[in-house]
Amino acid sequence: MNKTSILLLKTSLAGIAFAAASAFAQTYDSQNALDDEIRKTADELSFLEFESASSWGQTSRCQLKYRVANTENPYQAGDAQLVQGSITSDYYKDKPINFILNVQPLRLDVNRASRQAGSRTLHPMRAALMVNGLDLSKYQLDANTCDGSSCFVYAPTKGEEIVDLMKAVQSKSILDAEIVFSLDKVLPERTIRISNLTTHGITNSEVRKQFTTCLAELVKKEVADIQKSDAAQKK
Repeated sequence: MNKTSILLLKTSLAGIAFAAASAFAQTYDSQNALDDEIRKTADELSFLEFESASSWGQTSRCQLKYRVANTENPYQAGDAQLVQGSITSDYYKDKPINFILNVQPLRLDVNRASRQAGSRTLHPMRAALMVNGLDLSKYQLDANTCDGSSCFVYAPTKGEEIVDLMKAVQSKSILDAEIVFSLDKVLPERTIRISNLTTHGITNSEVRKQFTTCLAELVKKEVADIQKSDAAQKK
């Protein structure tokens, strides 16, 4: 991942992290009281949003930002009540298609003295991204931290792998993605299916369609790069 990608991810994640913190600005009598509020306001806290970026008048980045509230086991110690992050694809000339998965599980704890809620990031022991049924784990190039959260970079390096990933991306008219992660060896794996996430002011399908359309533009550029490269080699 280059420095520009890291900087943009830090900027976008700082915004959603601030939104999560500001949502819990009141005092709480107990941890259970806070967990109850998270469970009751899960729909308001959760979201799926699409963003894109352009360079020289052409699309260069497609991104889905997400947050989901855990309502299954809100009282389980060590588990994350909120999970937020992003799925990003960037275009770089003559570089293969890539995906960057950001996963930031958050645990919100009540300070007994001040009764204020504070958040801490939990780092996944492992994480995986599925795109239209294709597990991108075999394409993982890097795993590091992005402003305290965890980032995983996926990009194929072989010609047939690039083709396979492009086919997977183009196999559905609306993106279907899953994020799977594990916090430790005791807690079960968590799966976040993008198609199940709450959206606001626009349907889930429309958000994913926006991302799919954006991604198709990046793939089109990748195909053109490959064709130019093949033509140059034949000369």
